[in-house]
Amino acid sequence: MAYPPEFLKRVDQFIDLANRMAEDGHQGDASAAILFAAGRYNAFNFASRNAGSGQDPAQAAEFYVSEYRKAFISNLEGAVGPVIKPQG
Repeated sequence: MAYPPEFLKRVDQFIDLANRMAEDGHQGDASAAILFAAGRYNAFNFASRNAGSGQDPAQAAEFYVSEYRKAFISNLEGAVGPVIKPQG
C-alpha cells in the first residue's frame, strides 16, 4: 500500500514527538502515552461525530482496534521502511 507523502509527514511528526519524549530513557512510557493518546483522540473523534446517531461504539472500537493491528503488523513487516534504522 502506498501512503501519501502528506500522511507520512504527519505520522513522522508524531514519531518525532514520541522520540523526544523517550530521550530520558523511558521508551515504554512514551509508547504507552502515544497509544493512550491515540485512543483518547479517536474516542473523542467518534463521540463528537456520532453524538445522537445511534452508531454502536462497540463497532467503532472493533474498527479502530483492527486498524491499529494492521498498522502495527505492516510496520513490523517494513511496509514504509525499517522500524529500526541500520546504524552506521
